[in-house]
Order: sequence, then C-alpha cells, then structure tokens
Amino acid sequence: RQLKKDKELERSIGRDVEIKTYKPIEKDKEFVGILKAYDNGTVTIETESGDMEFTKDMIANARLTIDF
Repeated sequence: RQLKKDKELERSIGRDVEIKTYKPIEKDKEFVGILKAYDNGTVTIETESGDMEFTKDMIANARLTIDF
C-alpha cells in the first residue's frame, strides 16, 4: 500500500516500509526499514546499516512492505 498523505505516514510509524528515491543515495534508490518517525516533511527509517532520513521531495514512492 502506497503512503502518500501525512496522516498515512504518521499511522505507519513502527511498521516496515520501502522507500524509493528519485536520485541515488550512496548508489542505491531503494531502502527498506522500519518507519521510526515522520515530522515536518522528513521521514526517518531504521535500516540494517543505521537510521536514514529523507525529505518528502526526495521520495518517489513510499509503501508498506508485505511479509509472507
């Protein structure tokens, strides 16, 4: 499920998300982790390599991940 609105991001804190960016960050455009925080247009996720922050204008797509 795609997360577009601020309320959707706020409700999804603590859940697994996948974020795709418009431009590569350290040679990657896809990031998966736990949504830790969303405030003032900044999304913070916890990945295996540490916390990452994205501004909303960097994000091409944000969605919940599905575990099978």
